[in-house]
Formats: sequence, C-alpha cells, structure tokens
Amino acid sequence: MKLLKYPLIPFTLFFSLGITGGYYIPWLYRIIPYLLFVSTVFVGLTFYYANKAFIQKPNFAVGIAIFAFFSGTAVQALHYGPNSNYHYSHFLDNTRDDAPALPVFSGVITERLKPNEYSEKYYLEAIGFFRQSASGKLLVTVPKDSLSKILHAGDKLIIADIPQPITPALNPYQFDYAAYMKKQDVFHQIRLKDNYILNGQEKNFNYYIEQLRNALINSFSIHNYDAKTMNLINALLFGQRQDMDKETNDSYTNAGVVHILAISGLHFTLLFIALNYILEPLKRVKHIGAIGHCIITLALMWLFACITGLSASVVRAVVMFSFVLAGQLLNRRANIYNSLAASMLCILLCKPSFLFDAGFQLSYLAVFAIVWLQPIYGRLIHSKYWLINFAKDTVVISLAAQIGVLPLSLYYFNQFPLLFLIANVVVIPLSNVVLGLGITVLVLNFVFPQGAIWLGYILQFTIQIMNGFIKWVASFESFVIKNIPFSLLLNLCMYALLAATVLFLYKQSFKRIVAVLSLLFVFQVSYMATAWQAKNGSELLVFHNRNATLMVEKQNNNITVLSADTLALENRIIKAYNKGNFNRNLQLRPLRNLVWHNNHKVLIIDSIGVYPENIKPDVVVLTQSPKVNLDRMLQQLHPKQVVADATNYKTYITLWAESCRKKNIPFHATAEKGYYILK
Repeated sequence: MKLLKYPLIPFTLFFSLGITGGYYIPWLYRIIPYLLFVSTVFVGLTFYYANKAFIQKPNFAVGIAIFAFFSGTAVQALHYGPNSNYHYSHFLDNTRDDAPALPVFSGVITERLKPNEYSEKYYLEAIGFFRQSASGKLLVTVPKDSLSKILHAGDKLIIADIPQPITPALNPYQFDYAAYMKKQDVFHQIRLKDNYILNGQEKNFNYYIEQLRNALINSFSIHNYDAKTMNLINALLFGQRQDMDKETNDSYTNAGVVHILAISGLHFTLLFIALNYILEPLKRVKHIGAIGHCIITLALMWLFACITGLSASVVRAVVMFSFVLAGQLLNRRANIYNSLAASMLCILLCKPSFLFDAGFQLSYLAVFAIVWLQPIYGRLIHSKYWLINFAKDTVVISLAAQIGVLPLSLYYFNQFPLLFLIANVVVIPLSNVVLGLGITVLVLNFVFPQGAIWLGYILQFTIQIMNGFIKWVASFESFVIKNIPFSLLLNLCMYALLAATVLFLYKQSFKRIVAVLSLLFVFQVSYMATAWQAKNGSELLVFHNRNATLMVEKQNNNITVLSADTLALENRIIKAYNKGNFNRNLQLRPLRNLVWHNNHKVLIIDSIGVYPENIKPDVVVLTQSPKVNLDRMLQQLHPKQVVADATNYKTYITLWAESCRKKNIPFHATAEKGYYILK
C-alpha cells in the first residue's frame, strides 16, 4: 500500500521534523519569518508553473515539504516559553538596586504530577515576578513531611525564593529528568517549605475540572474500597495514576499490560458506544437531530478527556473520534491514514511538545501498526464461534500493536515481557468489564446508591481477579527480559527493517526480499558496531552516589566496580552503566586508597583523612567528608585534579572549591557537575 499517496501524511511528517529542528536549533526562531516567507513564495511559484506543465516535476512537492518543515519550526518557536519577553527566566538575573534579597513571585498551581518517595510535585504557572507580569511553567516540589495538605489546581501561591535549574542526570546512561522537563517547556524548579503563602484560589478551567473530577472520585467513598482497588479505578476511569503503588505498577509493566492503565482508544470506544446508545433518541427530537446528537456526544467526550487530564494518548483518541463523528455527520468516510495524520497535525499545532512525549509516540505507532497490518492478519480464517474470534482478534491486535511499539519500547524502557500475549488475552476482556462496571457504578453512585453498592461488590471482585492474574503473570521474572541495551540508531534501523518486512508481506517480490535481508544486515552491523564501540576503550569513573563511594574501572569489556558496599552490583547506577556498555559481567573489588589507571595515580582520601605526603597523585578523590586541611594537602601533594563525590557535606565542598580556586587546581564536585571520568 502506497501510504505517501495521501498528501497529508508527508506534510505532517515534515511538519514534525520542523518541530524537532526548532527544538534542537533554537536560534532558528530569529530568522523563521524570512524562511517562511521564502518557502511560501517558492510554493506559489512552483504551483503556478506546475499548472502550466504537462509533465509534472517534483518541484511543487519539494516546496510543500520545505514549507511544512518551516511551519513546524515556527509553531515550535511560538510555543517555546523563553521566546516570550514575559517569560520568568528573563527576570532571574534582575540586578536592580531596589530588588529584594529574595525574588518574590506569584503563580497558580495547574496540575498535580506523580510524586516520588520524598516529595509531591506540581506544575506552577507564573503570573508575576518582581512585581511585573510574567509567564512560564515551573516545577514545584513539596516535601511530604512538611505539608499535610495537598495543593490543588487553582491554588495561588506567593513564593520568596530563587528558582533553580532542574538537576540533570548526574550519572551516565540514566534517565535525564531535566531534558524531559525541558521538552515539556519547564526549565526551573522550586522547593516549597516555609518560603511561601497561599493567596486564595483562581477559579479557572483547571480548578473547575479538578473539582468535577474530585466529586466523581469521592462518589466511590460509599464503597469503602481498599487503596489498591481505588487507585486502579482512578487510573482506569479518571486517568489519575499519581497514587498508584509501585508494586501494582511494576506488575502491570512486567506483564506487558501497562497500557491498560492509560486512558486510550479503548476507553473512548466504550464511551462512544455508550453515549451513542443513550443519546440515540435525541436524533428524533425536533431542532436537535443528528447535528445536536453529534455536538452533545463530542462535548461529553471532550469533557471526559479534560477530566482525565488531557494526556497525549487521551488527546490522540478524542481528536480521532472527533474526526470520525464529523465524517459520519457529513456522510463522508475518511481514509484512516488521513485521519491519523490530520489528528496528529491538529494536536501538534496546538501543543508541539507532545511530539517528544513517549505516550504520544507509542499511541500513534500502536494505532498505525494495527491499521497497517490489518490486511495481513485479516486473512486469518474466521470461526463460527464468537468467543474464538474474540480471542483471535485480541491476540493479533495485541501482537500488531506490540510490533509497532517494540523498537521504541526497547529504546525507552529497555525491557520486553515475553508473556504479554497471554496477559492481554485475559486482561483486555477483564478491563472492558471493569470499565463497563465502573461507569455504571459511577452513574448509580448519584442516582441509586444502594444499587451502586451491590454492583460495586462485583466491580471490586473483578478488579481483584485482574490484579491477581497480572501479579501471577509478572511473578515469572525469567520471562521478562530486562536491561536491554538499545540506542537511537538501533531503534531507527529496527523500524526500517519492520517496515520492509511488512511491505514484503503485502506483496512478495525479489526486490522486497532483498530489501528485507539488506536491512537485516544493516541492523546486525549497527548492533555490532554500537556494542564494539561501547565495549572498547578504558576509563575510570567516580559516580554521584550519596550512600557510599562508588567507582568503576573499565578496560575494554572488563568492568570492575570499586566500592566498600558489598551490594554495589545491585545499585541502579551500576546497572545503568553496565547496560549502556553492552556488558553482562561485572566484578566487585574493595575500594583501596590508591588506584592506578592508564599510568594515572588516583588517591582516595576517606573519612579517616590519612594520606602519604610524598605520593604525588594525578587525581585526589575526597569522600565521606574527611577532616583535612586542604590548603596544606594541596601544597604537599600538588595534584592535577581534585574530585569530591556525593558522600561529602555541602559546606565542606564549598570550602574545598574555594581552596582549589586559589591554587588554580581544577575542582570537580559530582553534586554540581555529575560523574567524573578519567580516560
């Protein structure tokens, strides 16, 4: 099937590339008006000459591609917060004489995020800074032990503090939270403790949506569900996964059914069927008819999308259903590929940062794979028994979706559950039952509470069965392949290989089998080259690890962990480093006070603070806050580099940095600069 015969698909593709270019090349926004003008003129000229030419040339198509690219760049520039003159970041370096010691700024809480073990997290929309109007989104963290009251959307805060840059990944091959937040247009964070006051509420859209959501969630209080049951209801019905416990979340992930917890097309399909059935009589009402039925259905579906938080997968699903409903109203059956491209283009026009969202990417790839592979798995023989057909369709659709997201899943999550098909065959029907029961119980909570309580027992029992089954599947840990090293290059090569394989299944030919085998060869070579590059070379690393001093010496494919911690091999920092180096075997060796690496002498000074005076090391590593006179030590040892890891007191690190500055000796604190590497 020639997908590119649908013009909206390549346009959306180049538009997406333009967004990517605008993000990674931020200075383009300064010249984007000129680039847009030139590309528009070029499109106009090529269109004019294309109308006159009998034999068409690709000039017009090239012009449209260029125009789409620069349009994407322009949209990215318009939505990029710091490009606004009122963005709070422009006021951070305010040096006015009358400026207060601490900047005072105001903002409104817009969304609660998933907390970690120590802190609650929120998005804060800035509205004022240094008594000036301001804009921009910040990350707010609140220690769990310092505030009993959860903040809510609409809460207005006045804060006296300096926003700090979000800490990037301080160790290699780890998830970079700062880079992720930057793609969400969030660049700074602030920690709330005793530096703020609540200043009322702003009753905006987010406030009313949260109030409605809380009212719906609180209606389940009559059932007295346990925390796990209630958290699953919150996730499935309202898209709220912030309080999902780690054990349940890990079970769903390891069983390969974590997508069940995300609001997606499955939810909107059931909602559409229910609304279409309930609102069917409206089509026969005068002055309402089919148009009114369509508008009310769309309004309720968008309301549900807003209640669930407008995540990337939710927006994708509701926008696509909007196109389907509009097509039905106009008696036009749109091509599914055009609908996918049109919905994606509409979403990216409104929020280009969704392009970098893993949920957005996985959602579209899963749907595209299901649609693209349908002619292939549609050839399977149908049974006269609906149960067999249902099981078969569940298996093949799950397999098609898994094929579509496999390379990206390996790239983002580095694991693959082998039992995902078995889990999906059971869990998808059960989740449908849970959704249907949950929506029914939700309605009965308001109109017939006694009936809701009786039906709620069935809902709770079904959830317990589903959770128990998923926990049982996830218990087979040997069937979950974890810590799979997978780079961006391998991701792209695998997608090229999968695309060529699907095209071959569509139509077998010599050229296509050659393409498949060639791309298979390219993938293998890419993997071997990536692994060879990772495994070769030598380096000594001092990691940023608060609990204990942690170092690694790498000599080609031999990696030795140097630490006094006997459980260092189980440290997530070591696991990430080992995975990134395509390595399987590790050695643990006790950390000594002297380490040799490639003719470099590395001296480790620990809490005892004892060191030989005539050793002349190249690098001195300070750990566990040793009580040494650093000025005297520098005078005696003359090191070329001083490193302080995360086990030291912050006050000590500040004093050491000043001492090294006076002696013109480079100082590296892992808390500030991340891990230290010696080649």
